[in-house]
Amino acid sequence: MRNRFFIFITALLLVSCWNNKTNTQQPEETEDSLAHAEKLVFSRSYFNKKCKIFDSEVPNYSINIEVKYADGKSKAAQLINQQLVSFLFGNTIMPFEDAKNHFADSISTEYEKELRDFYDPDNEYQDTYAYEYNQTGKVSDDAPEGIIAYTNKIGMYTCGAHGVAMISYINFQEETGKVITCNDLFGDKQDEVKKIIKEQIMKDNDCKTEAELEEKRSIFSLGDVYISNNNFLIKKDGITFCYNPYDIAPWSEGFIFADLSYKELEGLITPNIIKK
Repeated sequence: MRNRFFIFITALLLVSCWNNKTNTQQPEETEDSLAHAEKLVFSRSYFNKKCKIFDSEVPNYSINIEVKYADGKSKAAQLINQQLVSFLFGNTIMPFEDAKNHFADSISTEYEKELRDFYDPDNEYQDTYAYEYNQTGKVSDDAPEGIIAYTNKIGMYTCGAHGVAMISYINFQEETGKVITCNDLFGDKQDEVKKIIKEQIMKDNDCKTEAELEEKRSIFSLGDVYISNNNFLIKKDGITFCYNPYDIAPWSEGFIFADLSYKELEGLITPNIIKK
């Protein structure tokens, strides 16, 4: 069931009752607010639902979504929200709130169907029939001037030995609202950047070769490092690259991060994109 629902969620994101409440709050000054709040402010949008399928405590499911969106009517805010809808919910047409609610309703429908179809009251592992979906989207307070760095975290459990966890990033130009792609940032230098990422991961794990790292922690046993538009986060002191469980290593190794300083990336970043 877990693999089936993972495919379902992935498909949703790739396409460009105890309590049930959905709401959008007014702009708030929190650690997620931009340093230049007078230019562009992010507000919180959330959806919470917990529901029993039958009269018993299980099966049941919960859905918790808390994400940030750009508040305001500027062209930059509108463009950012259009892209956030696709990034967070896999829908490029609906307004932000409608897309979020439609996405949550899709998860709810799928959960209810699975739990009704597969529930076995004689199964000794009854806690496996308590499904969960949790998603948070936050704006970094550690981004360089003129850049909005956004982190999306998803955690879900749909039966099995463990859940599914994913982290993805998206970076915007604050002035225009345009996404900063890996091609924008690194151009034709991406192979050189990937080499440095590998070296950093080996260094972080006290290994001198890829073979040693694979033997020691199984990193690179499932895949090689890559750079995509959604696996790097731009920060004031450098760039973080993230590899989710099963990207390049087994679940047991968790998230693999590589933090590279601007000094290490000197000459590999397109000029004038990042103000340091």
